[in-house]
Amino acid sequence: MDKNVNSFDALYAEVGSHRSVMPWGELLGFVRRFPQIAAFNAALIAQQNAGAIFVETEHAWQQKFGRLLADEAVALIVLHPFAPVRFVYDVEDTHGPPVPDAAVNPFKAAGAPTWDGHRLVMEVLHRKGLDLAGLPKTQSPTVMLKHVLDELALVYAGHLGAFPKLGIAASETDIDGRQSRFEAECITWLIAGRLGLKMAATGTLKGYLKHGELLPPLSRDRVLHSVNAIEKLFGGALAFGRTIREDVPSLFPLTQQWSLSS
Repeated sequence: MDKNVNSFDALYAEVGSHRSVMPWGELLGFVRRFPQIAAFNAALIAQQNAGAIFVETEHAWQQKFGRLLADEAVALIVLHPFAPVRFVYDVEDTHGPPVPDAAVNPFKAAGAPTWDGHRLVMEVLHRKGLDLAGLPKTQSPTVMLKHVLDELALVYAGHLGAFPKLGIAASETDIDGRQSRFEAECITWLIAGRLGLKMAATGTLKGYLKHGELLPPLSRDRVLHSVNAIEKLFGGALAFGRTIREDVPSLFPLTQQWSLSS
């Protein structure tokens, strides 16, 4: 657990001392369903309204969806850059035209990751000074993306040491390998779900989610902030999801490509 009194771990513990809180496995599932907002904010919403479906600000509900707040609408608090907080409202607290399914489930009909997408991801990482060496070879861009996410999870959680230029501090020295692996598994699985990928949980996380094994020690705060930081590299989860599926058209028709390679 993160010892910072302002961390999500501290909030989780404080709320838990007064009422029941969402178990970690359920919280992971909740955050995976909200790629439209930062993972940390999705976790905050989960503690305020576990039944939330899709949230927006009052202005966005009116301007983007033509919906108005109900008289009894309950404001949900999220963090916002350059402001203390922002208020958002669940779709159930609004009325008006139906919300397009594509807004609630942006990757429902999306395809699989592509090699063009992988190339773009690696270009972004290179520009940020992150050159991931030694990635395993595979013929599947989806499998390759998992390898990339696994490495980024370890880096941004601080389990590979400090990266001052990236603003990454090394994790505590008393963390054992089991905790670092579990946190990395959580980060990878969270991001994969938020990108609309059907990527199975692995390792200790699989044992916890599927077989009811005991929850290992972890910093919820570190997991959520690592997800935020990785997604931010690509402009957020929605932009990241589009990037990994990029399919750059060839400059030549198929017949011309064949003749050029002959």
